[in-house]
Formats: sequence, C-alpha cells, structure tokens
Amino acid sequence: MYHPFIVGKKIYLRGLEKSDLSGNMFQWVNDPEVTYYMMMRGEKPNSMELMEEEYERLTKSKNDVVFGIVDKRTDTLIGRVGIYEINRTSHSGEFRIIIGEKEYWNKGYGAEAAKLTIQYGFETLNLNKVWLFANAENKGAIKAYENAGFVHEGILRQEIYRNGRYYDAVRMSILRDEYFARKEGK
Repeated sequence: MYHPFIVGKKIYLRGLEKSDLSGNMFQWVNDPEVTYYMMMRGEKPNSMELMEEEYERLTKSKNDVVFGIVDKRTDTLIGRVGIYEINRTSHSGEFRIIIGEKEYWNKGYGAEAAKLTIQYGFETLNLNKVWLFANAENKGAIKAYENAGFVHEGILRQEIYRNGRYYDAVRMSILRDEYFARKEGK
C-alpha cells in the first residue's frame, strides 16, 4: 500500500499525490461516460495546467478533505472521494465521489469509499451533517446514497445543464445522530 490513510476491506483512502496528475486521473474528466451525471463538467478539455491548479487548491484547502480511492489488491488509483466546503460553524460538508476507472463500477468500491469517508466525517471531523447533490436521473447513485444512510431533503428543479439539456438535482444528507444510530444497528 502506498501511503494509506484509511484502510477498508477492498480499498484504502490516501491523500492525492502530485504523481496522480499524470496517471489515469487526468483522463477521467475528459471521458463523457465517466462525467455524464456529474454536477459540474468542464466546458473545455482537461489540461495539465488545470489539473495542477485543482491539485494545489485541493491539497492546500482548509475546507476540503479529498482522498484518492485505491484498490488494495493492485494499488491502482480508481477514483477520488471527499468532503468539500466544510463549514466549521455548522459542522457540515458536501460529499463528492468519482470512480473514474470504469471496470470498478457497480462492484461496491464506491459504496465502501462512501462508508469510510462518512465515518471519517462524523468520527474524526466531528461533523453534524454530510450532504450531497445528485443528478435526479442517476438512479444508481441515488440508491447507493440511500443505502449509505442519506435521506432526501428536496429537489432543485433544472439545476444542472449537461448533455444539451437541464436536469433536476436531488439534495440528500445524513445527520450525525442518524449515522450513529445506523452504526449501532438501531
């Protein structure tokens, strides 16, 4: 394992490394299949300069905690996950995830990364709420978030413009007491 921070069954989470920029992570943002349901997709092709700017912003931010998702078996970086825009007053943050390596889709890797990140948010960062937005048509992601304990808060109508049309966004969250009740099996 290469600098693990949180270790799970199939994956481990680690900090992003500068060397990740020249790997497959660069291409994920350019792949329309990977980014199809993302809330924000670049309006221009990815470049090394853009990747370096994002890397600098993420690694220096005091309000974002972002991890690389790594397959334990192969040490392959398969995605990234994090809690963004952490508000220290309200003890809340936004959950975001991308599994960029398509061969890892629908095999539980994203679910495990979500579980580990949410646990980190409540048990280490002492958050009270972790929230997210999802494209309302991304039924698989919404089901996975529900399975992780997120509940629906509302719909933002025509919030996302992607793929030549507008989509509704689903706002979901999990609260600290809900997380610990699920953990204790209540």
